[in-house]
Amino acid sequence: MKEYRYNKDHVVFWEGDPGDCMYYIRWGAVGVYANYAKHNQKQLAVLRTGDYFGEMGLLDRGERSATVAVLEKGTILNEIGDAEFGEFLASNPARVHDIMSQLSHKLRNATKEYLEVCQAVRDVVGTDGDEVDESATYHFAENEQLVAIHDKVEQSQAQS
Repeated sequence: MKEYRYNKDHVVFWEGDPGDCMYYIRWGAVGVYANYAKHNQKQLAVLRTGDYFGEMGLLDRGERSATVAVLEKGTILNEIGDAEFGEFLASNPARVHDIMSQLSHKLRNATKEYLEVCQAVRDVVGTDGDEVDESATYHFAENEQLVAIHDKVEQSQAQS
């Protein structure tokens, strides 16, 4: 397991990068962002000492769903790749529970937000979905609720 010390604002990985490892925060804090360094940047989470991130990329090799940047000078991260992952889990059985709990929490939140968005769309559009006219705009730009729903969907997608 490699250990790295980072200064504030260092980008650990960018949204869209290939996932090939996860990180354990030994000390410090990182921010998780959608659209990092863009005009519509959103901070999705703050993770601190003892938290993990990047586990989805390690497990499924998918693209990173968000950008992670260091929030505190001297933040220490342990990078856990494929080679170390099995050994890490075997030597730290309590961490297996932690990782599974965090993944379960992320999935539960994503499901809840998805259902809320679906309900909000039904409420605003006034239909059960199969009746939605795909060519209609529903006055999107003027409808604050639809804009809020759109933003929430983008945020949910970035977290998953």
